[in-house]
Amino acid sequence: MPRRYPSDEVGLFVAIGFKNVNRVRRAVYEECKANGYELVSYVSSKALIVDDDVSIGDNCFILEANVVQTGARIGNDVVLWSGNHIGHDAVIGDHCFLSSHVVVSGHVVVEENCFIGVNATIRDRVRIARDCVVGAGALIMRDTAPGEVYAVRGTSVAPIKSSELSL
Repeated sequence: MPRRYPSDEVGLFVAIGFKNVNRVRRAVYEECKANGYELVSYVSSKALIVDDDVSIGDNCFILEANVVQTGARIGNDVVLWSGNHIGHDAVIGDHCFLSSHVVVSGHVVVEENCFIGVNATIRDRVRIARDCVVGAGALIMRDTAPGEVYAVRGTSVAPIKSSELSL
């Protein structure tokens, strides 16, 4: 690729999903960065970025109907699928994927390599540790542990051991 598309002539966007908790996209992103490519972001004209003090990294894909409130920071290589709410002063770490209709409340920190499922809600001032998967419809009320999977089980949300997953 570098011979046909030199890094000083083109910018790239790495369009890979959340496979292996975003590690596949991250590896390609890092290879492109190491080869000197500028990685561009896409923010839909139908997304609402509330204030100029919001920061958005490179290689981000922000679809329609996302609301990103004042003071929020979106890291590099982040996907915000449609209809999410990113609260004020929230931080979304590098290489994360938030599927549709996720609510990230104010002052939340989502560390790198996380996947947040459809309709999940994260309470204010909660930290989602790196490499976590938050399942669809989960309500996260306290900090999580690194590398855990949090999913709805009956009437509560709890970590699931990898031996219990049927992937």
